[in-house]
Amino acid sequence: MERELIITATLNLIFHQIREDNIPVELRVENLENTKQTGTIYKGKVKRIVPAMNAAFVDIGMEKEAFLPLKDLCSSSSGTNCEDLKIGQNLIVQIKRSPISTKGAKLTCRVSLPGKYFVLLPTTMNQISLSSKYEDPEEREELKKRILELIQPINEKNYGFIIRTSAKYATDEEIINDFFSLINLWNSILKKAKRKKAPSILYEEPSKVISILRDYAGQFDRIITDNARICKEIEEYYKSHFPGKETEITLYKKRKVSLFTKYEFGSIINKILSVNVWLKSGAYLVIEETEALVVIDVNSGSNCKEKNLEDTAFNINKEAAIEIARQLRLRDLGGIVVIDFIDMKKEKQKEDLIKIFNQELKKDKRPVRVKNFTSLGLLELTRKKIEESLTKQLSIICNTCKGKGYVKNPSVVLAYIEKAISEMRPFGKLIITVNPTLEEDLRVLLREMKLDYLIEIKTNPNLSIDKYEIERVL
Repeated sequence: MERELIITATLNLIFHQIREDNIPVELRVENLENTKQTGTIYKGKVKRIVPAMNAAFVDIGMEKEAFLPLKDLCSSSSGTNCEDLKIGQNLIVQIKRSPISTKGAKLTCRVSLPGKYFVLLPTTMNQISLSSKYEDPEEREELKKRILELIQPINEKNYGFIIRTSAKYATDEEIINDFFSLINLWNSILKKAKRKKAPSILYEEPSKVISILRDYAGQFDRIITDNARICKEIEEYYKSHFPGKETEITLYKKRKVSLFTKYEFGSIINKILSVNVWLKSGAYLVIEETEALVVIDVNSGSNCKEKNLEDTAFNINKEAAIEIARQLRLRDLGGIVVIDFIDMKKEKQKEDLIKIFNQELKKDKRPVRVKNFTSLGLLELTRKKIEESLTKQLSIICNTCKGKGYVKNPSVVLAYIEKAISEMRPFGKLIITVNPTLEEDLRVLLREMKLDYLIEIKTNPNLSIDKYEIERVL
């Protein structure tokens, strides 16, 4: 599989597109004006403790107090005992999920510092685990034994850590150096915490592009960017972290066709903002995000090629499963996801579909857990939610429908107007202002009410179709 990273920058936004075999699979957007990034570590101050919610609210310097679940408290190696929490107490906390909509950031005391081969867990002692990507039990045990032999002698404080998939191919020296660099980073964070007052930032996650390179362990065949500073940053990162990697890094300089246009960033964004996703077979997906979960519906559309309805359903579902796995990454959908596949009667087909789906989900860098089909035929899964979905990041609430996606239809609006007129009687003259779309229907209504000679109609294109204004003149 060939993997590319395309980066195009504007004054305020940086777009990162990951392509696998020339197909866009991820789009990440970095807002240069927004520093509220997941992974940032703060020295915060406890403002409120709410036992009923089993949580505390912490001031980390943001507009809204951040939410800290009590289950994420721990005994910090900085000397702060989080288990005996008090108002006014200082804590070292990390953003687990960026602020979303009206909700503040979600915090944890269980700090994690991702490196090239490890994720260091300095506030979680003696916990050692491997990436879930390792499936072979023998391979897991062998790698864990090797890592422990290297790390235990230098892990004096028994810090917990997660072994990443990239560690499998690392040399002993690379593993030790990466572990040391993470310990040094944590020590520098602790030093800052001692001298800084709360609220203050102790550590910020690197830029989005560095996070991507780290997550993918530099496994890109080609990287293209139109920004000289980013290009230099990538080259320096590869020299220090992936000296043996033969990745082609190119600074794009063509002015007639921008990188944004050449790699269809605009078209990809438009598709992400659409609820419908068309499949090659003629079937399509409907993807709806709600406050609580994401709902995906699979529809057969114009695909009725097979004579056997069960075979048709299974083939559409297979195609849909592959596309849904891509859409989860592309749209960065997280939390609870419920999928309504086309109904299948055979248990074997359901099992095969889950296998295909799980195989595609292995490409995802976020943890995904797929449940079995429910009694209603729905497939449930969870995907780790770190920040708002791309749809939320790239859009704002519509002033007309307030995010609902629909407004009152003309018949209902006219009924409102009819009742409003009746309640204003007696009157000499009225002026009713409506959207131009309603003008003709309103004239018909007034003629039927035999009031057209007493009421003047005005139009305002800036008025929403479901809004109207009535003014008494006499």
